[in-house]
Formats: sequence, C-alpha cells, structure tokens
Amino acid sequence: MASCDPFLALFCYLTGEWPHPLKNTSPLPSASDELLLSLEKIRQRVLTCTACSLYQTAKQSVFSDGSPHTPLVFVGEAPGEEEDNQGLPFVGRAGKLLTATLEKFGVSRNKVYICNILKHRPPNNRPPTLEETLACTPFLREQISLIQPKLIVALGNSAAKYLLSTEDGITKTRGKEHTSILGFPVFPTFHPAAVLRNYTAYYPLFETDIHEALQRVGLCQR
Repeated sequence: MASCDPFLALFCYLTGEWPHPLKNTSPLPSASDELLLSLEKIRQRVLTCTACSLYQTAKQSVFSDGSPHTPLVFVGEAPGEEEDNQGLPFVGRAGKLLTATLEKFGVSRNKVYICNILKHRPPNNRPPTLEETLACTPFLREQISLIQPKLIVALGNSAAKYLLSTEDGITKTRGKEHTSILGFPVFPTFHPAAVLRNYTAYYPLFETDIHEALQRVGLCQR
C-alpha cells in the first residue's frame, strides 16, 4: 500500500515531481468479458466522433482509466493538457493528487473507474459549451449504464451540476449523497485542481470525502 502525506502531496505539486509515474491501468478486453468489449465499442465510437468541433483541436480522445468492474466511478469535467497528451483522464497534477489520496486509503487507480463528461480537451482548458456537453453526455450515460456503479463521485462543480441537474455550487452539494439524473447515487467533492489552488482549506475536506466514498462502497474498511 502506498501512502500519501498531504504535505508530500503539496510539495510534489509545487515542484512538479511525483514518486509514482501514472500509466494506463485499464484492463485489456478479452473475448469472455462482455463489459470490457461493450465499453471498447463505445470508445471506438468516441475515436471517430465529430458531433462537436473539439476533435479538431484535441490531440486525441480521452475515454477512461481503471477498471469497470468496480462499485465506484469518478467523473470529472474534461481532459486537460496532460490528459490530452497521454490519452488518459486525471494524469496531470490534479490527477496525481487524486491517485495519491486513493492510495492513502489502500486503493489503487485500477480498483476504480475514472472518466470525464467530455472526451476531448477544450482549447486552453476553457469551460465546455452547452453544445459540447450535449454531444458528449450520451457516451457518459452509456458508460455508467454498463458499469452500474454503487456510487459516482462527481469531481468539481461542472460534473456535480450535470449529474445532479442543479445549479447549486459544489460547496453546498459536496460530502452528501444525492440521486443522479442517471439513476445512481452521486457523492460530489471538490475537483482536485481546485484543491491544489486552495490546498490548506480544501484538502482536508477532499480527503474526508474520498475516504467516505470508499467506505460507502466497501473499498476501504477503516
């Protein structure tokens, strides 16, 4: 089990160094695994999607990471620069903080499923437009419907507002379980990028929320 001291996490953020390089932890499909094969079919459709213009500016699509054989799904807003470079969600500094926080409670990335609402990076990390969100949400709905998680952790305002169909901000919705428009329980928390911008105030709450979510689905017993 890898541990994460919050001060080490802050140091790593400030220096840009991280002890555990991130890589794709998604299992490869096998002929006997219908779930993986079904998700792969969706990923192939994402690769050729032209429903909005983001495919023209993004380097590649960013579909998911981790295992769909999990009770817990993390949903963010959109890929950033490093995600666009690697083709994996949450692998930049914010993603490394999420990974380290999971590891603090004995859970690796390959024990959960991580994805975004948008599958392509908006230019300069700008907020997604309504058109882009509407174009991508059918893919997310299919992912969630196939995985059937016990709980979805919404990372940040945009993900929480979409999944809960609300205009309430994350400070009001975080740390409590809600019913999603997709029909699954949703547990919102701060986006890791927001935590890094206001580490002292947000990290203890973020850590508590992640711990609570892991306990609720049985991935963490302590």
